Amino acid sequence: MKKRILAMMMAVTMAGTLTACGGSSSTKSTEAAQPATTTKAEAAESEKPVEPEAKSGPYKITVIIKATDSSYWQTVLLGAQAAAAESNGEIEVTTAGPASETGIDEQVTILENAISSKPDGIVIASISSEATVPAVEEAVAAGIPVVTVDNKLATDAYTQHLATDHYAAASTAAEKMVEQWKEAGIDPSGKKVAVISADSGSAVNQARCEGFADKVKELVPDITMIETQYCDNDIAKAQDAVDNLILANQDLIGIFGDNNHMGDGIANSIAQNEKSGSILAYAFDSDDTEIEAIKSGALTGIVVQDPYGMGYEGVRSVIASLKGKSVEHDVVAATTLVTKDNLDVPEVQKLLYPGK
Repeated sequence: MKKRILAMMMAVTMAGTLTACGGSSSTKSTEAAQPATTTKAEAAESEKPVEPEAKSGPYKITVIIKATDSSYWQTVLLGAQAAAAESNGEIEVTTAGPASETGIDEQVTILENAISSKPDGIVIASISSEATVPAVEEAVAAGIPVVTVDNKLATDAYTQHLATDHYAAASTAAEKMVEQWKEAGIDPSGKKVAVISADSGSAVNQARCEGFADKVKELVPDITMIETQYCDNDIAKAQDAVDNLILANQDLIGIFGDNNHMGDGIANSIAQNEKSGSILAYAFDSDDTEIEAIKSGALTGIVVQDPYGMGYEGVRSVIASLKGKSVEHDVVAATTLVTKDNLDVPEVQKLLYPGK
């Protein structure tokens, strides 16, 4: 009798154990109790990177520039559009941007609207290092790769940053200017140099102005740097500023402009005041007015980037990221110092007249 009772108690205990482990199904409890086994082939397969799903339509990329009134930024768009044209329909590029580089709020709105339309990727040359950060971070968090061109943002939440070392590039103009003073028999000691800037709030413009000024002062310690003139990216204002500087400073021997609009204004003033040769002038970026000014001598030279290449590579980097490929986080683009001596060199002509 005792043996029978004991057997019944064991049966009840086992039944309770199975119910506790497996819920309502005894089959599930049996499967859960089995040890998991994975073959080497299955393990290797699980370690492979997940390939992005094939896209049914073209990749839609939005390219946002700093200003539509600048030939430099239009060249960035040409490069982006060339990347799309070469893709055989794989890439579709939409372009946008504020009218002027002073339109920070307008650019932020353009970016926010672009994100709302859910593009596959974005390329942006941001006017401000701060203002577009929230929207860029929002886009990246939503899985939209963002390549920033030219101006570096105050965040690491971007897919790639493609830009010139603006400080170092501007210093090459300063080095060349000092060299040319000596060649022209101009003693820079005790003389004056001016910097004409488009925008006090742009990190890019600040880096260019500082790179030029620091190198000039390093090479000619007793030279006088006139207080930087800010001209709201306006050619006429730049020209007026230089007119006033020339009138007030008979010992002015050098001027630097931090973009092509400032270069245009500087060149116009030097030509009208007949100061070609006595005042050496360099600017950043290129346009037709600056190129003609180099030929006439109103401008001594310009620091030329590769805006066409930046637009092209920016789009290609977005596509590479979308396809799961590794993309370098920060890329430094090369620059070329263009003067009358190398203006007609084929490689330089390609930079000055991209896409032609």
